[in-house]
Amino acid sequence: MRYKGRIKRLSKTPLFWLLTFVGNLIILLGSLLLYYFESNSTATKLEMIDCVLWSTSLTTTIGYNTYAPQTLGGKLTVISMMLLGTVFVWSYMAFLVTALIAPELSALEDEVQKVEDDLNKLNSKNKRTP
Repeated sequence: MRYKGRIKRLSKTPLFWLLTFVGNLIILLGSLLLYYFESNSTATKLEMIDCVLWSTSLTTTIGYNTYAPQTLGGKLTVISMMLLGTVFVWSYMAFLVTALIAPELSALEDEVQKVEDDLNKLNSKNKRTP
């Protein structure tokens, strides 16, 4: 249940919304570019929903692929989406994981610091006693 509160706080941070916006923008722009470049050049009719599906799978790095781009613009769009999607997913996951486990990491760092302080005190006592 403690994660529920963290997720709630996470949803109130501007960085969360910025990353969400950027991810959706990549999907939207990628879909539009794919449709623009590929809709008139394929032997099979490519619809906008196909472009949205493909763009979403590329951006989220799932990579579901039922179609290979035929035009140079389509290929460059796909390459760009793969690279941007990877950076997006890494950033998003790092942000989420940090938000969820940061309190435990802080508590662990405090405990380690206390142990180090105790060890330093013991070492200084051992050096003073002959």
